[in-house]
Amino acid sequence: MPFRGSAVVVVAWLCAMLFVLATEAAAAPSRLPVLQAAALAPLDPAPTPDQVIHGGLDAGFRPLATTHTPNAVETRRWYRLTLDRDWHEDSAPVLNFTGATYIPITVYAPPDYRPQQLWFAQTDRPARFSRHHLALELPPDLRAGQPVYVQIAADSFTRQIRADVTDMATYQADDLNHVRVTTLFSSVQLTMILAALCLWLVLRDRVLLYFIGYTGCQLLNQLLTTGELYELPGSGLLVPLGTHVPWLFTALSAPLLLSFIIEFCELRVVTPRAANLLGAMRWPFLVIAALLCFPFAERMHLLASAFNFWFIVSQLYALGAVILATGRHGRQARFFLVAWLPQVLFTVVRLSQVLLALDLPRWLEYGMPATMAFCSVVVTIGLADLSLRARRERDMAHHLADHDALTGVLNRRALVKRLHDAAALARLQHQPLALIFLDMDHFKSVNDRFGHQTGDACLRAVAETIGDELRPSDSLGRYGGEEFVAMLPGTTQENAMAVAERIRHSIEVLQVHARGNTLQTTVSMGVASLLGTADSVDDLIARADDALYRAKTQGRNCVVAHTLVMVMAG
Repeated sequence: MPFRGSAVVVVAWLCAMLFVLATEAAAAPSRLPVLQAAALAPLDPAPTPDQVIHGGLDAGFRPLATTHTPNAVETRRWYRLTLDRDWHEDSAPVLNFTGATYIPITVYAPPDYRPQQLWFAQTDRPARFSRHHLALELPPDLRAGQPVYVQIAADSFTRQIRADVTDMATYQADDLNHVRVTTLFSSVQLTMILAALCLWLVLRDRVLLYFIGYTGCQLLNQLLTTGELYELPGSGLLVPLGTHVPWLFTALSAPLLLSFIIEFCELRVVTPRAANLLGAMRWPFLVIAALLCFPFAERMHLLASAFNFWFIVSQLYALGAVILATGRHGRQARFFLVAWLPQVLFTVVRLSQVLLALDLPRWLEYGMPATMAFCSVVVTIGLADLSLRARRERDMAHHLADHDALTGVLNRRALVKRLHDAAALARLQHQPLALIFLDMDHFKSVNDRFGHQTGDACLRAVAETIGDELRPSDSLGRYGGEEFVAMLPGTTQENAMAVAERIRHSIEVLQVHARGNTLQTTVSMGVASLLGTADSVDDLIARADDALYRAKTQGRNCVVAHTLVMVMAG
């Protein structure tokens, strides 16, 4: 139920955010002049720019119903753009093109009609605007019917390119908002990647590498798609690669994502069959990624369509596997489902929009990076939770390795190791170190008479009573059977004798209730202390054991020091 409530909150928040974006995207009635477009029919041979811009081919331009000016695969295309009335706004007009991506556009605008090239990956001069659109300032005195000629280069794929005109003040304000939003989303993703990298440097967990890989590829693809990556130093090296780069990052992110899902959601344990099939679905992406590196790849519509189809299929199947794992109480799958579901839905819508050659609405344009950033944040929280669980399991394993399973005190190996460390520190600091060796009296008769479960209850009660008389800095361990050893750093032998007597008295009056029986027991104890720098831990234990043996021979239920100076009996 808590998971369902969290999922509802997340979906509600996402819907509210998208509603706000959609509301902002709703265009108010424009008071600006309307842009009109006309297309020149393909000619053989292709016309020269001088023929077009001097009006020699104006009769061949045919009006278009919209301002969509698509490119072509076979040859460059010419368009003529005009306003329906004179420009009288306070700021100059800005001509901008949406959807051009890597297609070069050359604009011939009045008054001199010199060629001005707009290109998504242009790095040869400082950009005046962001790469949200390909934009160019037109003369502020542009008249109605005064032509602006546009040449759109041929490309391997036909794309819907939309021309628009707005005033400079409005365009700059929208452009600034775009930069703020994209910077926010990109910064969130980059921060999560750096956080995961820091975790990986400490934990060296493979699932963190998968997260860094697929999120990093998605971020780079997003920056290439928006053009922001070309603002960074050294980005000019990517320009000759054209569309190969974003396609390659997209193709690499898919198998890394599937690998991350398998590892993070623990599908091999929760849903092994689905995990095996999902693992097999990674290999076609690697083949496509290799093919995309060749020059012919960008001219193969079938390759792009096959990639988009396989991407949708794999994403939907992965979503089904995560939902199945969630239904089987997979904790990590729940984290991932909340994080990833919005991104999957937006990805499917985005690919559908590309395949159907539809305009990219503003809510979808900003919704995609928003869901990617949201996914990165939630998955990073899930990774932190996974790391915390791994740390708890590791700590539990260490605790079990160092502690006795029955009594909860240190086992013999851990006690001896701690005793060696304490002895070395005592020699270094010239401090005393005392040892109390304890043995329960007549314990075998307890097991024989009342059974081993009652004997175990006695052991636990005695261990707890001993621990109550010790300081936090002291250590208690079960040396074997019914024998215990208490280590008291910074304690002289005389003080250790007093502690041992308190322990002896507390156990003497202790009543153990187990399986309907009430019984009492006593302990015999031997006390020894570290003698000097040449004294060893083995010798210390041997002296305490010898003192314990003497306590046994002197009637039990007593404390004997190794020096045999003092004997205290109950």
